[in-house]
Amino acid sequence: MFILVNLIEKNLISVGGINMSSRPELEKLTVVKLREVAHEYPEIVGATGMKKEELIKAILQARGEPVEKEKKKDLVLISHIKKEIKELKSEQAKALTNKDSKKASVLRKKISKLKKQTRLLAKDNKAAAAAAAAAEKKE
Repeated sequence: MFILVNLIEKNLISVGGINMSSRPELEKLTVVKLREVAHEYPEIVGATGMKKEELIKAILQARGEPVEKEKKKDLVLISHIKKEIKELKSEQAKALTNKDSKKASVLRKKISKLKKQTRLLAKDNKAAAAAAAAAEKKE
């Protein structure tokens, strides 16, 4: 098993046909595949109960690679998403007045996805603020 882990780390073999070289490659894997990879590292404990992001972080830490979060979410501001939601809601209202239920349904789903995105961003921002406050207390 140790040899397999070393070969994966050196990118001499792949797991599930995917080269395990970087974070983007790990993000392409399913949670099941990530758990299989995590079980190859003895220092990763409790992989079966971890979420995808936690598994990726644990695998990267086990390899000794930098564990930086993707910056995709940071580039998008909540205010921009809320503006887009507002525009979509007005389009949805127009679709409903025109009795275009298909378009209204599609817009409703888009609005729902964007709302979820804002909640996730708010949660991440709250966690980051708490971490910053904790760091300031230590200093």
